[in-house]
Amino acid sequence: GATCGDVELREIPLSLPREGGKDAGDAPPSGADDEGDEDDEEAGLLGSPKARASRGEAATTSSTDASAGSGLLSRLPKGEAVMFCGTFILAFQNIVAKTVERNVPPMQVVFVRSLLSGMVTFGTIYRRHTTSPNYDGDARLTLETFLGDRALWHLCAIRGVVGSIAFSLAYISLTYLTVGDSVAIFFLNPIFSAFLAWPVLGEAVGPVEGLAILCGLIGTLLIVKPPAIFGPMLRALGEEETKIGTSPDPAGIVITLFSAMCCSVAMVTIRFIGKRVSALSLAGWFHACSTVMGFISMLARWPLAPVTPTPTEWALLILLAATSFFGQLSLNYGYSHLPTLVASAMYYLMVVWSAVLGVLVMREGMDLYGAAGAAVICAGGLGPSANKARLRRREEARRRRAGAEPPDAATN
Repeated sequence: GATCGDVELREIPLSLPREGGKDAGDAPPSGADDEGDEDDEEAGLLGSPKARASRGEAATTSSTDASAGSGLLSRLPKGEAVMFCGTFILAFQNIVAKTVERNVPPMQVVFVRSLLSGMVTFGTIYRRHTTSPNYDGDARLTLETFLGDRALWHLCAIRGVVGSIAFSLAYISLTYLTVGDSVAIFFLNPIFSAFLAWPVLGEAVGPVEGLAILCGLIGTLLIVKPPAIFGPMLRALGEEETKIGTSPDPAGIVITLFSAMCCSVAMVTIRFIGKRVSALSLAGWFHACSTVMGFISMLARWPLAPVTPTPTEWALLILLAATSFFGQLSLNYGYSHLPTLVASAMYYLMVVWSAVLGVLVMREGMDLYGAAGAAVICAGGLGPSANKARLRRREEARRRRAGAEPPDAATN
């Protein structure tokens, strides 16, 4: 998810396993660092055993290399093209969500979307189970078949509940903010994850991570444009305060920041669980919790009472689920055929697409400060991933040199 999803951000998580140990089919909801990639809510929904087995080899080469063979396979889109399209589809999904939320309450949208995605997720688990070479027709299906190891249900529940809160708040924020601002602020979640991973996972925050956190703070300030900071600065420069444009709705900013924080908690939880629970089962927990949360909200008629969607609105709700499905499918393909850093970098195109579609489709404005803020957040989010890739290459080079060293030299 980039989502956690859609702003999937992640949604399930939708996500992809990096060194945290997720299935290769998972796409990054947050989109930037290795930990953050794990939460895209529907990630893992379509990751196949073959894709997982081949990911290590495929990720070492760019998908721009000529493919072997001929015919249909040779004409399939490459990893970069698929990632390009996937980020566009997920950004378009936010446009669909904001459009349908004009009349349908956000939590009702969450309910319908999660219910449809959950049906697909659990259906996929059942299909994989029954088509497995080791499947025993006489064996009884259990809850653990769908939800993973019972001993880890408490952690899965935390991931599901916190991820659902992040997902719901991300949709609610679209009623307060422009699509571009909402997505840009939400993409702070990988930076929050890097900070949270310090006490939880023992992953120290080094200079690069510290710089990324600083970039996130600066980028958010550029988007929010608080008068208390920008007013005196412009007056000192002799400029009119009206040049900073209109500040986003404070309620929307708080909601989106809290959403990003919850998403980071979900991401770190997934990292902690590792490979002990499959990505599909984690996706199931996410969708189940989101469905229950949306249903309770509708039953309580809070914050808004449910409505009966029109045929057009039903079509938009179905389109919302479809765009999420195909968007995550595209990200799954891209993450399984591209190096992690390349895929993470391309995932940040979602911020650009969201801003462009917000302006062209929703007639939303974006000033220079907002654009600069989104760019700074993207740079901050990519920093830790780039640094990890650099350190990984250095370690691999050291191991190669050590392996090529003559045995007698190694003992001297």
